[in-house]
Amino acid sequence: MSYVSVYENKTPRSKGLIMTGAVHAAIIAAVIAMPAIVVPDRFEGTILAIPERLQPPPEPVIEKEKPDVKTPSPMQQTAPKPQIIDLPPIPKQQYAATSPVSASEGEGMAIPMETITIAPEPVIVGARLNTRYADRFQPAYPPGQLRLEREGEVSVRVLVGTDGRVKRIELIEAPHEDFWKATRKQALSKWRFTPETRDGTPYESWITLKVRFEINS
Repeated sequence: MSYVSVYENKTPRSKGLIMTGAVHAAIIAAVIAMPAIVVPDRFEGTILAIPERLQPPPEPVIEKEKPDVKTPSPMQQTAPKPQIIDLPPIPKQQYAATSPVSASEGEGMAIPMETITIAPEPVIVGARLNTRYADRFQPAYPPGQLRLEREGEVSVRVLVGTDGRVKRIELIEAPHEDFWKATRKQALSKWRFTPETRDGTPYESWITLKVRFEINS
């Protein structure tokens, strides 16, 4: 069975033969162009096996611990102890003996020294009630206060004269005016004192007294 080519008016058989021949020619050309394989001669000597030297492993790096550096503490400075030095004793200075100088020797004038006498303190004896007139000291009881059965105490200041009599009287405290009046009347008329003296000389002076009014049962 045959086929007719519509392009080149050739049969497909003729075209296949041509392509097959071209392929064969290319293969032959490639074989010719390949280099020849050279087979080395057989070695008949002794083969020594030399072991490969292995490099020793590197020594491990050991990090050294850093020593603890201690900061020195500041030194305390102590004051030096005082040294006691024994000094030699100082010799006493010798003075030449001098003879007393009389007032007649020399040209200077002697100045007389006044003797200063310190007077002793005066002896003071205070005023006091004269015991010879002790029975006149108590005033008469005020009748009004006696009827009411009232008791009381009067405080007064008295100026005693050089003759021992009362020159002046002042009230300090009284529970009632009747007690004060009775005391003043008795003091100015009946009271007698021994006056104050200084080195035996009488002086006026103030004294404080209390008069007690009591009802005797």
